[in-house]
Amino acid sequence: MRKTSFIILTLVFNLMLNAQNLDFGNFPSENIDEKPMLTSDLLKSLNWGKLKEFSNSNNGHYTYERKDSLLVEYEYIQQGRVADFEITSFKGKVLEYQCQISNSTKETNTNYFDKKLWLEYAHSYLPSLADSLKLTINEPKRILKAYYKLLGVGTYDEYGWICEYSTIGRATDRRMAVIELFGREELLWQLLEYPNVHVQLYVADALIYSDFRDKQMIEEYKENRKYKTAREMIKYLKDELLTKAEWKKIYELRDSNQKVSTCKSGTGSFKIYENNTSELLSEQAISKIPKRYEKLKKLGYLR
Repeated sequence: MRKTSFIILTLVFNLMLNAQNLDFGNFPSENIDEKPMLTSDLLKSLNWGKLKEFSNSNNGHYTYERKDSLLVEYEYIQQGRVADFEITSFKGKVLEYQCQISNSTKETNTNYFDKKLWLEYAHSYLPSLADSLKLTINEPKRILKAYYKLLGVGTYDEYGWICEYSTIGRATDRRMAVIELFGREELLWQLLEYPNVHVQLYVADALIYSDFRDKQMIEEYKENRKYKTAREMIKYLKDELLTKAEWKKIYELRDSNQKVSTCKSGTGSFKIYENNTSELLSEQAISKIPKRYEKLKKLGYLR
């Protein structure tokens, strides 16, 4: 068992209004303990009650508490986001938080994430998830969050590429999640028959793009085939290509002609439209998938 040890980072946010400074107390910068952090302890450390009073009587400072059936969120924002933090609580324990200060000599940006608690939360959110599809605590934080968000944890049933949210166009949450899983295609392959058509579509187009990239790399390595490493890479990449059986599953998804919720053409206004798998996975649509991912790459979504 790892020793109980929290790296404590004192955050004095230097929030000044009428020459007033507000001390937010202490933020543990990471969890390297097997015991969860109690939300009540963290809020007490941060003087949450005092902070709410301060924000209620001082312009430019805002606190929020939001609840749903599983989570409670606590958020503080200083106007201009020169200082802010957000805490997410699950069953009275800190699931994660993000905080940053940019208006102080103690400028910082720190995050906390409890992987064990995230799995408990995700499996509560998806109570019918098969054991064979569950991940373990050994996975990195970004993989855990992306995988379960792709499955629907905290995300909506919508299929698209760039959609408008409050007039701002950005990739959908599930699009960003599936992008994070590039390089872990073994996780995607097992989701081709997941019982949610939106998940299946995101997985299908991600695998199609991965197949396209692997074929490109094979051609590049063929130019240096005299080198042993190039030959080994060609063999490895060929093993990663979609099999006939996997293409068959993709075409079966297309031919199922299921209804799908999308933003207009999958690239426009957030107003939801009804589409179907036959159109979204037509031969013409499949041919455009690499270009759409390359566009996301230019926009910075893809490494």
